[in-house]
Amino acid sequence: MNYILFFIAFATFYFLLYRLMRKTNHGLNPGELAFVFTGKVLAACLYGWLLLHYYGGDDTWVIHEDTLMEWRQMKSNPLRFFVYEIDLRQYITDMGWKEGLPYFRMKLEKAIINKPLGVFNFFSQGNFYVNMVAFSFMSFWGSFWLYQVLVHLLPAYKKWTFGVLFFYPPALFWLSGLRSDAMLFFFFSLFVSRLYRQWYIQATAKNIWIVVLAWIGMIVIKASFALLLLVPIFSWWLCARKKWNWRNVFFGTTVIALGAFFLSSVFPAPFNLPQAVTNVQQEFFALEGKTRVNLPALDSNPITYLKNLPAAVDNILLRPYPWDAKGILQYAMAAQNIFIICLIGFVFIRRFPGMIDLVPHALLWMLFFFSISFYLSIGYTVPFPGATIRYRVIPETMLVWLLSIGAMGSTITHYNIFNVYKKQKNI
Repeated sequence: MNYILFFIAFATFYFLLYRLMRKTNHGLNPGELAFVFTGKVLAACLYGWLLLHYYGGDDTWVIHEDTLMEWRQMKSNPLRFFVYEIDLRQYITDMGWKEGLPYFRMKLEKAIINKPLGVFNFFSQGNFYVNMVAFSFMSFWGSFWLYQVLVHLLPAYKKWTFGVLFFYPPALFWLSGLRSDAMLFFFFSLFVSRLYRQWYIQATAKNIWIVVLAWIGMIVIKASFALLLLVPIFSWWLCARKKWNWRNVFFGTTVIALGAFFLSSVFPAPFNLPQAVTNVQQEFFALEGKTRVNLPALDSNPITYLKNLPAAVDNILLRPYPWDAKGILQYAMAAQNIFIICLIGFVFIRRFPGMIDLVPHALLWMLFFFSISFYLSIGYTVPFPGATIRYRVIPETMLVWLLSIGAMGSTITHYNIFNVYKKQKNI
């Protein structure tokens, strides 16, 4: 590793973050920012080192090689790098809409990471670990924007929110590594924070445009993630703008959405949603993997989803069983499962003391309903624990935050230890 370049990059991006923090409310002080940014960079480097030495590099080092190819292309053909590399019209001409559009989406997903790091390679000279400093600057914002919103909503839990969003170990590890999951969290947090501004603070055209771009970003990286957001977001809008009762809205829209989902089975593809989910499951079944769960097959019959529900819950919440785990990452996943199960049990044992703080806020119900729906979608379709642990990390982080406050309530913090803000400030 080139230590001089590494420390120059770290100092430069930290200073840039520090300057940007000065223009935001609910930002981080210099010490907190240094703590968070150092953690992100170290986690990103550990992620790459661990996967290289114990898992043969995985996709992380493939992405790094792609950034080096972008760097070489930029030196040899800058016009192609900036203009002609992603051409939807050409893809459709060559492959047609059915294959050209997905290929275009795949190229965009890669470009979100590869293009910025390809340019940064001029500074890093292609050093993976120096590049992780730049990538950490990008991935930082996913946690930060959501942190701003939740602190504005529940200022008394500021320190706990800081700890969970920035340092919950699975989130710190998986959302810092060189993978598209970090950028998915980037767009998700930007989407939520701008909607919050639009509906509660100040409605502007700028917010709407950013919301649209953020949702497109989520579609590019993981379409199922963006589509599953629509119903909870619509429910949140009904509560925030129309002042409807949250209980009626969230449960009612969920039932209606499920009915529409299964009724769509009478339509041909691509409008047959149960068949689309079945196709996704079959695509995963066709992949090879060292460790896999034997999931029952789905079809368009609603009874199938009901019958497969226990297997889906088992897959997403219990697998891998501790005695079946292989390797450090699967042991870590088994520990996560035990922790979350204990946290759920603690909520019931303590009789939900955090209800008074959580229940009134429609945004938090949106996060809860979305997290559960995305959890189940993974449980139904993804038979590989190695993929499941990455896919679920965003909803898992939100559930850990919600469940921990629900289980402990105001005892999670103390007036004499943590600062409690009695007045909310605008983001």
